[in-house]
Amino acid sequence: MTDTPAAMTPAAGSSSPRGRTPALDPAEHARLFRQAVALFNGVRYWHAHEAWETLWRAAPDEDRHFYQGLIQLAAGLLHLRRRNMRGARNKLREGLEKLRRYEPAYHGIFVNELIGEASRLLDDLDAGYLPYLIPPVIRFTETDTADFSR
Repeated sequence: MTDTPAAMTPAAGSSSPRGRTPALDPAEHARLFRQAVALFNGVRYWHAHEAWETLWRAAPDEDRHFYQGLIQLAAGLLHLRRRNMRGARNKLREGLEKLRRYEPAYHGIFVNELIGEASRLLDDLDAGYLPYLIPPVIRFTETDTADFSR
């Protein structure tokens, strides 16, 4: 018997633990991350969750809590939109706990701003209020140089 949980042991013929995928190409990773942020900022929380889950499955150990935190915040906001207060509180709290270790910024986004916005929503929920949902927005720490050559 080993101390390695079954979920972390590689599947037969695979070098990745079960439920994990090989690392993504850096360009594909960047594209998918930006797409997930755009989906989140467009209030498409389920789709952002799905995109981040793809990144989470391929992430190295040091990034897994980061993606899991983003996934849980998106799930919490989806619960809030559906008026499931208990689910919203639970997922927001879990996501915030995971993201705090990545403050102030990580992978090119302002994590501290996202934490602040989600914390305010959670504070309202904990106080028994249904927050007026002005959707949180994820901002990048640097903007790409605009290409006006077209």
